Amino acid sequence: MGNTSGKRESDNLYTAEELRFLETAYRNASGGALEKLTSDRLVEAWSQTIERSLAEGTAQFLFMPTKPGQHCINIPLRKFGEPYYIMERGSIEMKMQMMLASLQRGANDSYNSKQLEQYIHSVIKSYVHLESTLKGSTIKEWQDLGFLTTERSVCSFAKGLMRNLSKDLEHTLHNEALERWLHVTPQFLQLWREVFVQLYTRHGGSKRQIIKDVEISILPQLCDAPHSSHYRPIIELPHVLYINAQLPREMRHKWRFLFSSKVHGESFSTMIGKMIDKGPTLFFIEDEDQYIFGGYAPESWSLKPQFGGDDSSLLYTLSPAMRCFTSTGYNEHYQYLNLNQHTMPNGLGMGGQFGFWGLWLDCMFGEGQSVESCTTYCDYVQLSKRKQFKIRNMEVWAVGDLPVKEDDEGGDGQKRSVLDSNLEDRAMLEIAGKQMHSDGLREPGMDD
Repeated sequence: MGNTSGKRESDNLYTAEELRFLETAYRNASGGALEKLTSDRLVEAWSQTIERSLAEGTAQFLFMPTKPGQHCINIPLRKFGEPYYIMERGSIEMKMQMMLASLQRGANDSYNSKQLEQYIHSVIKSYVHLESTLKGSTIKEWQDLGFLTTERSVCSFAKGLMRNLSKDLEHTLHNEALERWLHVTPQFLQLWREVFVQLYTRHGGSKRQIIKDVEISILPQLCDAPHSSHYRPIIELPHVLYINAQLPREMRHKWRFLFSSKVHGESFSTMIGKMIDKGPTLFFIEDEDQYIFGGYAPESWSLKPQFGGDDSSLLYTLSPAMRCFTSTGYNEHYQYLNLNQHTMPNGLGMGGQFGFWGLWLDCMFGEGQSVESCTTYCDYVQLSKRKQFKIRNMEVWAVGDLPVKEDDEGGDGQKRSVLDSNLEDRAMLEIAGKQMHSDGLREPGMDD
């Protein structure tokens, strides 16, 4: 098909702006011609922007013969734009066919899950590279703070995304299983789309280098970053990407730093003082065995002898493997925080029951518990290597916007005393078993 007919067919598929950057991207890849784009030229051009293995796989899809014995030397503009079209407007079936044609086939012309894992791996690395070179991207703030992207965390992320497919990474991959996996793994679809949209718009010189879905935040904005030379992140960028996608959509746009044991010291009272009334929170714990795990608490923390939270609560492991555990609905033991009680546990707990916690942090900072079985969360496995673990490092992040607080009134319309401020100081007094004597000096009618 020549250039004229190729362009005419493309006119029906794309907007005028899309046609402009697709034509420019085609010329840039082909060396200036609109009808002489070869596979080798395409791979060399795209390898500057995405992983070479992903560029080679996509070229394999684009230059695949449509008839037996046919050899495709070059492709027209219409064919060149197919990956972009499929990512933006294509069905799951179209995406599946593109992926299958991009995979390196086995000796018997079949596919297995290991090949899929390698493809996912290349998409993740391409996404991080693209974001790292995108003007105005939030990824630079994370990287400047020390959040890395290592081969180990990328591999773990790829395996975590594949967890819905099969536990056996070497079995033959059937089309039905792949299509089902794509349906239930929206996080991969988002990353995949972002990579190809950026690829085409950048090579096409588009002023809007990236087309973001305003309703979905893949990488959150980093807020209130610690300004301390002692700070070293527990987790890496792939961990941030993985966990952010598990959160309720309205909480994915922003992470707010609250506490680090390396910055603020190993103090339970300091930790809870910094997280009380700060909205939903994420915990990241590294134990003495270098396991990394934590939980998402959807409700602002407050000191009370009852469980709180709701069924959007999560527990998760990040290293040595990425797994996320959602609510079973069996009970509502999502989050618990209590201090200075003689008959109740003193500390912070998520899931399970008193004495048998999915995640427990003792009020004497440094020790915790994660039991073998927890009915609060689906498919739960013990988070730490040992049931009773010791904390090596810990961080707390709030997610979403800071809850709005009235200066003089609470959310229930009741007046609040100035004594309700300085939550960190109050927490320290409570953990020490002391009472604020000025509590008795509140004005009549306050917090009745």
